[in-house]
Amino acid sequence: MRCPSCQHLSKDVVAKFCSQCGHKLLPAAPGAASENKLTAPSAPEGGAECGRELMDSSPFSSLGPGNGQENPDEHCSDASLQIQRGAASEGFRDAADGTSHELEAASPSASKRRKEDAALTKVSDVSSPDPKQANGAAAEPAGPEKGPGKEVKDQTKETKQPRASVPASRDHRQETQTKDQTAVPGGKAGENEKASLKPKKEPKKPEGNNKNNAAAEKNAKEQRNERTGELSPKESPLSSEEGVTVCFHAIISKHFEFNPSQHQVFVRGGEEFGKPKWKRNVCEMYYTRDLHELGSLVEGSAVIARQHLDKPIPYKYVLQKGKGAVEYEFIYKPQQKESEPVNRCLQVKSSLLGSGDWHQYDDIICMNPPGAWQTFKDRFTDGTRKDLVKGKQTAAAIMLDSIFSILETWNAINLKSFFTQFQQFYSVIRVPMIYEGKAQPWSTLEYEEKEVKKHLWECLTKKMEPFLKTSGDPLPKDCPVRSKLRMGLIILFSVEKFHIHLSKSDLTSLCHLLCSDPSSPHELHSDLIHILEIKHSWRNSLVNLCQRCMDGEVDLWVCTLPVLHLCMEPSPPTKDAGVQPEDTWAALEGISFSEFREKKSDRKQLVQLMGKNRHLLSVDARLFRSWFSLLPLRTLVCYMRECSEYLSRFPSHILDCLLGTCYRLQELKGPLTNLEVGRLPSAPESWLSRSRPPAGQSQLGGAVSENLTIKSILQMLLSLLDTYQHKMLEEPLIQSYLTVCLKLHETTCRITKDHTFYEMPALSAEIVCRIIILKPLVDSAGGQHSEAGEKNSVATVFQGTLAATRSWFQRVFQNRVFQTGVLSSNVRFTYPEEIKIWRRLVEIHFPVELGWKETLLGDMEGRLKQERPLSQIFAFSSTTWDAEGAEDSVSKCFEKCAIEAVSLVCQSQTSLLEKLSYKDLWKCGTLVSAVITKSWPRSRGQVVRDLGEVLKHLLTWPDIKQLFHLWGTPYILEQF
Repeated sequence: MRCPSCQHLSKDVVAKFCSQCGHKLLPAAPGAASENKLTAPSAPEGGAECGRELMDSSPFSSLGPGNGQENPDEHCSDASLQIQRGAASEGFRDAADGTSHELEAASPSASKRRKEDAALTKVSDVSSPDPKQANGAAAEPAGPEKGPGKEVKDQTKETKQPRASVPASRDHRQETQTKDQTAVPGGKAGENEKASLKPKKEPKKPEGNNKNNAAAEKNAKEQRNERTGELSPKESPLSSEEGVTVCFHAIISKHFEFNPSQHQVFVRGGEEFGKPKWKRNVCEMYYTRDLHELGSLVEGSAVIARQHLDKPIPYKYVLQKGKGAVEYEFIYKPQQKESEPVNRCLQVKSSLLGSGDWHQYDDIICMNPPGAWQTFKDRFTDGTRKDLVKGKQTAAAIMLDSIFSILETWNAINLKSFFTQFQQFYSVIRVPMIYEGKAQPWSTLEYEEKEVKKHLWECLTKKMEPFLKTSGDPLPKDCPVRSKLRMGLIILFSVEKFHIHLSKSDLTSLCHLLCSDPSSPHELHSDLIHILEIKHSWRNSLVNLCQRCMDGEVDLWVCTLPVLHLCMEPSPPTKDAGVQPEDTWAALEGISFSEFREKKSDRKQLVQLMGKNRHLLSVDARLFRSWFSLLPLRTLVCYMRECSEYLSRFPSHILDCLLGTCYRLQELKGPLTNLEVGRLPSAPESWLSRSRPPAGQSQLGGAVSENLTIKSILQMLLSLLDTYQHKMLEEPLIQSYLTVCLKLHETTCRITKDHTFYEMPALSAEIVCRIIILKPLVDSAGGQHSEAGEKNSVATVFQGTLAATRSWFQRVFQNRVFQTGVLSSNVRFTYPEEIKIWRRLVEIHFPVELGWKETLLGDMEGRLKQERPLSQIFAFSSTTWDAEGAEDSVSKCFEKCAIEAVSLVCQSQTSLLEKLSYKDLWKCGTLVSAVITKSWPRSRGQVVRDLGEVLKHLLTWPDIKQLFHLWGTPYILEQF
């Protein structure tokens, strides 16, 4: 291989760098002999190609090059054009994998030529080889050979031109093949299948000396120019860095009977491509794939000046057969003016260039129909229009398959190329354009963007189908994308970018693709690492999908949240738990989750769906919070119960349960009513079987006082703390637990404005108590010494809990303790359950040294002593409240108040015993003993024991009669 810089000849035919000067070497281009192996594609009858269908239905005559659809007589310079010999930019194909198996099977020579042509720095002859040479002559050398000679020197000089003749995307591919050999071919990350790099062979040298070879090449060039009768493609000083590479992709109809070894296809167009316009072959289109009954896929590329970006350029495809005149393609649109031919329209959008290349995805190149042009205009029927639309759709499906084939090797470079070409593809097909004096939509075709989107979605749906099958069969081998998550994001990209409307079933299918399969966060990240690096607002797209699903009542979107969370920046950690808004804490920013959960108070199916997909909790640490915030209050107990196994492995999420509940209670406004607190959730039978209600009580909704939803949630939280406290000893979050539990208690006290719901503040206070008791154990297990700061934190939380509880008592017990009837002895409690409520909260077992019980009993005693002494006594002796044993501190406090009231009454010499109720003997005995004790005469503070004084007291004491009545005369006399 000869170095184009220093002319050193290397013996290594696959050398990459010159051993003398270090100049980069490029493999030689294949000669005409390589093209010899190409065979003409078959043309079976009955094909559904629009050209033949229209030709059969209309007796059109051949219009030739001057038929009015092209203008070959205009001339201008070619300074703004550089021709690219070879196939379209390699960005069209896989950037690291080479030509597809189908292409190799259909045309191995053409496939090889596409790869080798990409490496040429300078192509000595840009026209097609002479048919005679193609059929038997040896291949001409692509570069200079040994030996002196003027022609050889000229060729050597030409090879020093910049690499403008090679499209930028081709260089890109070469880089990918060498630098990204570890890319995963379409499958998940970790499948280490390296891209194979096959060394390219040098073309066979023809016999004879170099001078004769150069002369023969020159003669062949002149013969081909004479044969075409037009200006053949040749290079201009414009490089791909100075201009923009345009890659043309089209399907040549089978009716042309195109033989790639004998025929040539070129692009011709306006002066933007170079002068003379419509005379110059802009670029040659090379055969790359046999499409059988549809024809052949051809591709080529050229460079246009950047000054022509975002401007319409007319062009057409022409076919050269032998020495005859070129045959222009025919566009089936009636010509409006005789002076304005109908041409294709190229408009390179600078906003979609990406890496710098533009891919023009065209449809089928049709033949000139026989018959008169007027006859065609008269017979342009709706059937013809439908055939044209069908042809465009068929071509679009083929082009889309080719674009997807880029992803056979999955890496960042290929993904970037894929998304760029995909957007360019849609830009070309979304509104069919023609150039007729100026760029304009093909309105008579009546192929609107709505129909284009519908057909595009049909094509994408076919690509989704293998991932939606539930049979468990492996993916087809020809499926370029091997991961349903990756395919899901590609489909989502299409939906967002092209504004495709999705039905309810379509949304379900898309969500199914985005439902994660990986079993760990690392696998999920590895699966999507490359695609998430693509510059696109994935987060907004996923949030929009979630909103679409919520509007369409498709619940499966909740399973796509792990992918959404992967696209989000993690929220910064905060020392004070609960200071974040709920949407930030739950990782649901931008989603109307509050409206979603309030829309239906019973989300039975949603809870079942979460239970079915609870394996996702191990993939995404934030998913537990998200699901917690999406469920209505009445389903949270079932959710926490179903996640109990997960919580046992990740006990830190118990804190999420507490904080999530606190967020939910903070949203409640006004007093808790039966409507707001609801009843136990209508959960699946299997979930409720673990804690069935007592016999005779409704399983799904008993009395409100027994089955309040908030009460059930708080009980569940308390149960979780009791169950997993041994695992929480390992958690460094106890301080956060203290803070959150205090907020939960304060919130519960604030929203509980009716004393009948006293169980809620009692349960929330118990939750605080559990954490306060647990903290010393955590400190001990961790080898920590209780410092002043830690003691203060516990004291602060306790004082806040106590203050909230005392404040709650004051709010719910605003009226007096007792109400008195007509008779002064007819006393009843204003709040019948007040003693029971005091007892429930007083008996919470906070550490004794904190003084919980003493403080609340003092508040209760102060409230009782505000009542009249007789009211206290009569209320104590009534049956409207009951004591609960000797350890009942609330009963003892009430008894103390009653006895002190007796002392006050006895001082007034008022008969008391006759007014008491004696139905409760324990209370009666206590009061009688108090009356006797408090009424007994005293002298200097000592009890009087003189018999005379005692007899005098008994004779004058107002209650002595009632005493004899209660115990009987004989019993009392025996005492003396």
